[in-house]
Amino acid sequence: MKRIFSYIILVLLFASCKKDEIKSVYTLPTGTPSFTSSVTTAVLDSTKREETAVAFSWGTVNYGINADVTYSLEFDTSTAMSRAIVFIMNADTSHAYTVAALNAIALQAGLEGDKAGALYVRMKAEVRQNGTNTNPSSIPATYSALLTLTVTPYAPGNVARMWVPGEYQGWNAATAPTIADAGGKGAYEGYIYFPANANGNYTFKITTAPNWNDPAWGYESATKMVKGGGDLYVPAAGYYLVKANVNSRDWSTTATTWSLVGDGVADNWETDIPMTYDVESGTWIAQSVMIKGAGSFKFRANNAWTINYGPTDGKLVQDGGNISAPGGVAGNYKVVLNLSESGNYTYTLTKL
Repeated sequence: MKRIFSYIILVLLFASCKKDEIKSVYTLPTGTPSFTSSVTTAVLDSTKREETAVAFSWGTVNYGINADVTYSLEFDTSTAMSRAIVFIMNADTSHAYTVAALNAIALQAGLEGDKAGALYVRMKAEVRQNGTNTNPSSIPATYSALLTLTVTPYAPGNVARMWVPGEYQGWNAATAPTIADAGGKGAYEGYIYFPANANGNYTFKITTAPNWNDPAWGYESATKMVKGGGDLYVPAAGYYLVKANVNSRDWSTTATTWSLVGDGVADNWETDIPMTYDVESGTWIAQSVMIKGAGSFKFRANNAWTINYGPTDGKLVQDGGNISAPGGVAGNYKVVLNLSESGNYTYTLTKL
């Protein structure tokens, strides 16, 4: 009798387990999700960077299962949306962009400064694998209809700049590269290439205009600069991040080399894929990189995380977001990082 009773218990447990294994079946949403914009035309003003330029809102999407839905906004200058700039909104159903943010998105998407152009936007809803916000799912994504914004971005030059003439370019202030105060707080920065020279002289100064009419910022100490001071310097040839704060009078230079890092280009977030500096174009290039359909990556300097860039609100910034293969399409890509335009760092991914 005891054996029979035990057998009955096992049968009941097995039946219970089988019942628990029944999988949920999703249903695709019917119709097109609502998606609205607060404006259809935006003429962006560089003096109003922190004001709201546009706000988007969208309806929730239900797949009929107990799963979190991740929403994203996609921007492109083509209705094909093949090179869309993507921003993950997680569970949010609205988002506003400042003038500065929308300007950066428009420029990165391909619009020209001070010229009106069409910027196409759509909302994407998807169920991510295992509840994460990075892994794709076998459940098809749902898209809203395209919205068209007519945007006139301001040119990247509409930020405060200073010029960096030096021995490396003949002390010509008119043709010197610039550093920019992108945040509007007196903290200037930019990347400058100092080519090797025979005499090993890598001195420079910082001028407030492309001329020598006003006293230039120069050396007071290894960390402080002063108007009318001596020559600033870097210790050797190379590609340097140059920083100068006109309020605190701090200055610094950091030699950099660049790489890609992330599970979208390697098996982890520690293996660096090196990039090569191209003197002619002034950019860092990885000629052929296999980018996975899943996973993502960022740019970082010197194989460390002290200086790293990713996109946030369409702009490549320190500690920004992650970068994925365009449209989730895996393949070999030419990756170009352009840090030559201070205040407007950009990158491109070109499928080979």
